Amino acid sequence: MSRSERSADIAILGGGSATSALVNALHGDPSVVVFEPGLVGGSCPFDACIPSKSLLHDAAVGRSWRTASERRLDLTDHRSDTRHAEGLLDAGDVQLIRERASIIDEHRVASDSTVVTAEHIVLATGAVPVTPELDGLDEVADHVWYSADALRTTTPPRRLVVAGGGVVGCELTQLFTGFGTEVVVIEPESRLFAGFHPGVSRAIESALRSTGADLRLGATPTAVRRHGDGVAVFDDRDDEHRADRLLLAVGRRPAVEGIGLESLGLSTTSPLPVDEHGRVRSGGSIWAIGDVAGREQYTHAAVHHARVVADHLAGSAVRRLDDVVPAACMFIDPPVMTVGPSHADTVDAPDVMWVSVDVAATAARATTDERNGVLALAADRRTRRLVAAHGIGAGFDELVHAVVVAIDGDVPVDRLVQSMVPFPTMGDVLHAGLRRLLPTLDP
Repeated sequence: MSRSERSADIAILGGGSATSALVNALHGDPSVVVFEPGLVGGSCPFDACIPSKSLLHDAAVGRSWRTASERRLDLTDHRSDTRHAEGLLDAGDVQLIRERASIIDEHRVASDSTVVTAEHIVLATGAVPVTPELDGLDEVADHVWYSADALRTTTPPRRLVVAGGGVVGCELTQLFTGFGTEVVVIEPESRLFAGFHPGVSRAIESALRSTGADLRLGATPTAVRRHGDGVAVFDDRDDEHRADRLLLAVGRRPAVEGIGLESLGLSTTSPLPVDEHGRVRSGGSIWAIGDVAGREQYTHAAVHHARVVADHLAGSAVRRLDDVVPAACMFIDPPVMTVGPSHADTVDAPDVMWVSVDVAATAARATTDERNGVLALAADRRTRRLVAAHGIGAGFDELVHAVVVAIDGDVPVDRLVQSMVPFPTMGDVLHAGLRRLLPTLDP
């Protein structure tokens, strides 16, 4: 079959959240061709953010699985991407080709039906789950889940083993315990989120254990065998864990196979060489946004990447991927927030000072019965400005924005403590932390 040929200013491989944000940030000026063989919108609206948050919410408020499952389907448009595709096409001079494509050379991209010559090529192919080396995994593949499988299931399992205690593992653990599933989490680190402030890390563990989850920290899964209608998972402590399903949540890696990186002299087994502007270090004008860029794997991070690259393709060309403070939330109950660098990356810095506040020790305890809430703040004595915050507590998924604005706005701690905070809200917890932090910044 002969291929049609066309030209465009920008060719994009992948039609997920990053691509949508990029096209909107370009304001309709350049001509764009998007190649997407799967669902337009990517994993977030169908297999990640939206269904997981929906099910977590419904479990927390006590809805039945049937009700929660129906609501999940409604929120994911019953897995129809029509709305997302229409939004993409309405954003400007955009053509959508529902095929997989790969790079031919520095200016050409080809799918089965079409060859596009473009001035710029943008990689937005997302990420794929990492599969750990477990003896016997292939023999029990019909009982193994990745996160997308778990979020599509029609029936929650009676027993579940989760390999991995990161964001995905923790959210799905609390999701399924909320619907009555017995969950065992196997995590190689000695504590969850070892990079977080220790007080916050311990509070996360307490929150998960309070749901009935069995946390096996400092253990590594080594093998899996079929056991009746389920599986038996073995770890390096010689413990056996039986379950109906094994959920693999050990991370995701950039999806770079089969997209023609070799034609640019790049390897698919090494990290994509992406500079601080989002440009791939290779010939031509090649860019990477979203999970494939090998940085933070969050939808809001992908949107930020897209806006930075849009600035270089059709703007002032001054933005950087690191020109904002990184921030993220984990939507367990109570929610977790993290802003800025990890505790592990700053604890040995002589000018970075950390303090922590127990939520239950503040007046905000009147608005929640949560006893495990902790907020940890860090500031630099040289600048007297916040640099990081980690926390777990009711409403912290909204409190996070105040911290982001304070850090991105370079607001001194001395000024922040002068602000009026409504009483008694979680903002009062932040204010208490700032008051505790202030004297540590004095010589």
